[in-house]
Order: sequence, then structure tokens, then C-alpha cells
Amino acid sequence: MRAQTQTEFLHLPFQEKLEFLYGLPARQKRDLIMSAPEAERLVQSFAPETLFYTLKEIGSADAGDLLSMAAPEQVKGLFDLDCWTKDRVNFQRMREWIEAMAEAGRRRAAEALMELDIELVTLLMRRYLKVYRLDEVQAALDVPSNRVVQFDEHYAVEFIRYDNILPFLQEILEEMFERDYDYFSSLMDEVYWGVDAELEEQAYQYRSARLNDRGFPDYFEAQSVFGYLNPKQFEEIRRTYVPPNREDALEDDSQLDVAMMTPGADSSLFNAALTAGFAAQGKRQIRTEMALVANQVLVARAIDFGDPEAVRQAIELTHHYLNLGLEHLAGGDLKTAIDYLRDTHLKLLLRLGVSLTIDLRKRAEALVASLGFAPGKVRSISYLDSPYREALEGFLLGAPRFYAGLDRQPSASLRDFREMRDLHVAYGVLAQLEGMAPLFAGLLGLDLASAPFRAEVAGREIRLSQILLTALVNQALGAPLTPAPIAASRLPEVRRTVMTGQAPARLTDDFRGMVSVALSERLEEGVLKRTEDFVRSCLNLLEEEFAELDPAVPIDPRYIRSLLLRAD
Repeated sequence: MRAQTQTEFLHLPFQEKLEFLYGLPARQKRDLIMSAPEAERLVQSFAPETLFYTLKEIGSADAGDLLSMAAPEQVKGLFDLDCWTKDRVNFQRMREWIEAMAEAGRRRAAEALMELDIELVTLLMRRYLKVYRLDEVQAALDVPSNRVVQFDEHYAVEFIRYDNILPFLQEILEEMFERDYDYFSSLMDEVYWGVDAELEEQAYQYRSARLNDRGFPDYFEAQSVFGYLNPKQFEEIRRTYVPPNREDALEDDSQLDVAMMTPGADSSLFNAALTAGFAAQGKRQIRTEMALVANQVLVARAIDFGDPEAVRQAIELTHHYLNLGLEHLAGGDLKTAIDYLRDTHLKLLLRLGVSLTIDLRKRAEALVASLGFAPGKVRSISYLDSPYREALEGFLLGAPRFYAGLDRQPSASLRDFREMRDLHVAYGVLAQLEGMAPLFAGLLGLDLASAPFRAEVAGREIRLSQILLTALVNQALGAPLTPAPIAASRLPEVRRTVMTGQAPARLTDDFRGMVSVALSERLEEGVLKRTEDFVRSCLNLLEEEFAELDPAVPIDPRYIRSLLLRAD
């Protein structure tokens, strides 16, 4: 951390310190907090989510210094977010947090654990100890005195699990006994009488209610964040909502955004509008609303709150959908984007972004149906070339995704739709794919939607580019314009016919001219236009494969992928 940054931070008023910390990497945030004289107040001003994601990014093993300053209510929030796997308690994570709390000492740790639901504490303690009630005669007779701790004339405790947090748990129990005997006796009775299933169910209900109050709805309610709305009717729908007030300060300054809620450093229209169009109070209000919407996305996607990478991806998805919706409304104009961001609820904006991708999926499904496949059941069409095949697979997902190969990215993976440009590219790909059937029907008389065609190519790794190029090369060799496989022995003749002589060789002007005539004579202008990129990519594939072949060296047919070949 640069000394200048620390000096600048230390001279800020308290509220501006909180603003300064927003979006910083967790370890830098921790270092700045620890350097401040009001460090504990800063920590306790964070919403539980803010503190949680900061500590998770640091790692619970290194988070003891910040955790030691957390208020008990914040610790309860940490356990709510991290110590459950669906509706079951995650005891391993409970142990990790308790181990991290050791730095705070037994007093602060006891205060924090006593703030948790007693049912949750009981479930943990039942894994470490057995309680004997000494007022019961038989129990008193059964106490193995050499292995127990007797707190008073009512209870004796036998420790039955030994690990690294047991000594600290013993200290915490002693602190509870000394601090609040009523709580201690209630805990002992729960450990003695409790039934795990009932305790877990009750603790889960309490936890769900608290999360709901903090903007984490239950799973089924959260699905509404992905609810479809017709983009063409968005303005009509928006008018049914009372516009949000983006300028008022928050009533509770502690309710800032979660630590990982930074929209990102990219130059999205959403980020630009947020930066250029709002003062500090408006920014805080929008960030908090973003956090609430992101919480719904996390629940709807069943994201494990304790998995920082999965949470980060869900938050990025939230930002991308918001940006899609805003770009669609504003048409890229910053002033218009600011106006929409000021007057539009973010959940509504996100639903618009989601709906735009759903419309894309619907069109992709219609394409699949037009090619003879059962809509909703086919996720890949094997005879399509790359990147069309991978792109269509992404479009057909329940939550459509963009194939990075369309941007010629080195990592050709699926990613979120981030901006309207992605949607424009995707629709362009679909338009090309929609031209495939009329292209092959008009040029070669092939019906791509027919069962015979699908049966012919099934399981044979045949691509449309191979079918098209084989037919065109056949015509260049003086044969009919059909995709009949070419004899492997004719590959030298193919090279001489379609390629120039110099190295690196190129497709001859005569061959390109023949292709142009063949297409223009058989296809309508609209089909030509929609498929020109596909045809060009096929010709490039043929050229690249033959460009470096030495005319003096025999061509090995095993390495030719652009044409359909047969043995002599």
C-alpha cells in the first residue's frame, strides 16, 4: 500500500473513509482500516455482507484482526451467509470461523456466539460434548469423573471430540457460564434434550427470515428476478412503477453495498452513467440497490455464499444484465442512460437485460426447429462449423451465453452477454445460420431439415463447409456440382486447379469467379447476402489448408479437412 494512499485515507472524515474503502481489494482495505484510529468503528459500520465478502477474500485464516473488531450481530451475519449448505449446517465452516475468532479472545468470541441462534450453537456443541444433569440420580452415577468438567451442582460436561478448536470452545463455555448463567443453563439443557433434526430446522427458519429481511428472498421468490418481460412493452411496464429516488441519503449509513459489489473497471455504459450522473449519495443508493438485486441473483442461481469466485461471477452477471438493459434503452447515449438509471428500478432493468437474451434464445430455438430438430431437446448440431456450432450451443442455454470465439478470443469459451454489441453479433450469427438451409437447397438441392440428410451426416463428423467446398471443387474439376467425395489421388490435381503456383499459394481468380457465378445463378439476393460470410470462411479454410503444400511433395489425405475424400 502506497504511503500517499494511507495518508490521504487517514485525513478523510469518517463517512468519506467508508466511501474510500468501497471497491478496494480486501487486503488493501484491511491495511487501511487497521491504520485508522477508528478501526473498530469502521468495521462495525459495514453491513454483514460487506464484512463477509471482505473476510472471505482475505481468507478466514488471516482475517482474525478484522473479525476481532466485528460486532456480534455482524458475526451472526457471517454464520448466516457461510455456515449453511442449502438447508444443512456446514460445521466445517463454523469451525473455521471459530478458529479465526480466537484472536478476539474468549470474551468477544462468547459474545458473538451467544448472539447466534441457540439452536445453531447447540448443534455445534453436541458434536463436542455430552451433558450430564447431576440432579438425575442415574446420570450422576454414570459420570466418568476423570474425563469431565463440572461447572456447578447441576451440570457436568464430557468432551467427546478433540480437534484444534476444542480448547477455545472450553474457554468460551467458561465465559458463558461466568457471563450469563441463564444462557449457559439453557444451552446445557438444549444439548441434553435437543434433537438434531428439530434444532437444524428451527435454526434454518430463523436464518431464512433474517436473510429475507436483508434482501435474500427464498429460492422460489428469487426466481422473479429472471422473469421475462416483453422488451417492446418495457415503457408501458415501467410506468406502472413509482420511480425510485436516487438522490436521498441512506437512513442507515452502515447499509452500504457488499464488498464485492464493484460493477467493475470496464467502460460499460452502466458504469459511465453511474460515475457521471450521480453524486455520492445517489451512488450509494444505487450500489445498495444493486446489492439487493445481486442477492436475488445469488439465491435464484443457488450460489454458495461461501464460494467467493461463484459469488463474483454472479455479481458480474448482475452488472452485465443491467448494462444490457440500459444500453438497449439508451441506444448508447450517456445522457439518456443517466435519465433511465435515475428513474428505473434496477430489478426491472435487470429483467429487461435477461429478456433480451431470452428473445435471442427463442429465435435460436426456432432455427433448430426449422432444421428438423425437436426444439428444447437439441443443444448442438454436429454438422455446423466452428464458431457457428459453439455459438448456437451458447444461445440455446437456459441462460444464453456468448461464445468468445466470435470475438476471436484466444480462450474460445462461453461468457456472459455484456453489451448490446454482443447481442448484435449473436443475431448476425443466427441470420447466417438461417441462410444455411436455402443456401444448400438452392445450390445443391439438399434439404438440411430432412431425415435422410440428418441420417447421412450423423456420427460422421461431416461439416457443412466440407459439403460446400467439395461440390465447388468438383465443378472446378469438370464434374457435376455435387458433394460426391473426391478421390484422394486427385488432390494434386485439386491443388493445380484451384490454387496459384507461387508460395504461399492463393485461390485462383478463375476458381473464385466460378464460385461467384455458381452462387449468383442459383441463389436469391437475400440468401447470397446472409451467407456471404459463411461462404467466405469456407473459401478461406480451403486456401489455408492448401497454401503451404509443396507441389513436389505428395499430399497426405489424412491431413486434409476441408474436403470430403474417398479412397481410390
